[in-house]
Amino acid sequence: MLSKMKLWHKYALGIAMGAILYISLPPSMIHGTPTISFLAELALKVGGYALILTLIAGIPISVFRLSEAHRFTKIFSQSIILSVASLIVAAGIGIAIVLIFKPVPLPLVSQSGTVQTLDPLELVRAIFPTSIFEVFLVSSKWFLPIGLFALFFGLALSHDPVMSRPILPVLDVISRASYLINSFISEILGILLIPISVYLFLNLRNTGIPSEYRSVLLFVLALTVFSIFVLFPLIYRILGGKSNPYILLYAMSGPLLAAAASGSIFLSSATALRHVSESLGIKRDTNAVVFPLVLVGGRVGSVIIVACSFIAMFLSYSRNNPTVGQIILLLALLPLSVIVSASALRSDIIVMLSLACVLFGQGFQNGASLLVPIALPLSICATMLDTAWLIFSLSLIAELNGQRSVKKARNFI
Repeated sequence: MLSKMKLWHKYALGIAMGAILYISLPPSMIHGTPTISFLAELALKVGGYALILTLIAGIPISVFRLSEAHRFTKIFSQSIILSVASLIVAAGIGIAIVLIFKPVPLPLVSQSGTVQTLDPLELVRAIFPTSIFEVFLVSSKWFLPIGLFALFFGLALSHDPVMSRPILPVLDVISRASYLINSFISEILGILLIPISVYLFLNLRNTGIPSEYRSVLLFVLALTVFSIFVLFPLIYRILGGKSNPYILLYAMSGPLLAAAASGSIFLSSATALRHVSESLGIKRDTNAVVFPLVLVGGRVGSVIIVACSFIAMFLSYSRNNPTVGQIILLLALLPLSVIVSASALRSDIIVMLSLACVLFGQGFQNGASLLVPIALPLSICATMLDTAWLIFSLSLIAELNGQRSVKKARNFI
């Protein structure tokens, strides 16, 4: 019976079982235990175990094939333009909405000791190391360096097709084998979501939501729902999307559930990689090139949440709205902060916001500490938005280039 269930049914069942276990916990365990924390951490790692290998193994051979078909330049340039434009627009939307509706100011209580940040210069050093072999050593922390290496390797192969022929079967085998590993993990993800969801419920309970933050949190939740079910589908159709956007959302119910239960783009992307191929019908080569690009450079949801959080923080410190010059600066800094943080794949929303605050300066370097009490729900909202936009952007690029085979809902995995 389980083998005939849709993947999203399995994921929903796993989350429901996690909720039941959470409710059934004895009072002595209501604040969590080391065992629950360990199982949740292990489940998160297993869930994304094959993601990096699957992404990297697929890039070179797909770049080669698309170049041979004279499609690579068009598809890649469209993806870059869509990603950059969508990030800037998302930053503008986040800034404008908070300035218009102005939620209740945040309490000026610092928890800066719990805030982490990233060094953009460290990413630059990782991209251009002393030896090219070092990109493999930093792949557990930074995805962008090894992703760029795979892209350049694919371009080098396409430069001399005759020389490249002997190595292509090897790359193809690695790509297919890693995809099979990732597919197996997506099948058992429902089981992995049990400890993950228990840990999530415990964290939400233990953290609590201070009354001063409820206005901001309700605002972000409403914006998340509106973006997923109204804004993103509308943008998809305006830009030339041909499918019913709500059928696309249904096709990706599994990754959206994984995102909601974990708040981890690393976990949700692993199962999304299979869904976009087997449910959305996006062809392998296009998926292999566009998916990593959108995963790092197209995190629209994170930009929206970071923009909302930053302006809410700004208005809590200052009685005046940001100036036009400051808004223009934020339209550049917010996407940059998210891209740098997204290069680590595991960065949560506070890490992104902290980097934006540091780059913005002007006395706001520690501003991210104000959002620490609601960091978890903010990260969940951002991950769900990122996953939803991943669906629409991949589908849009594939449809514009004839790289998607439409499947009926009954054939979705």
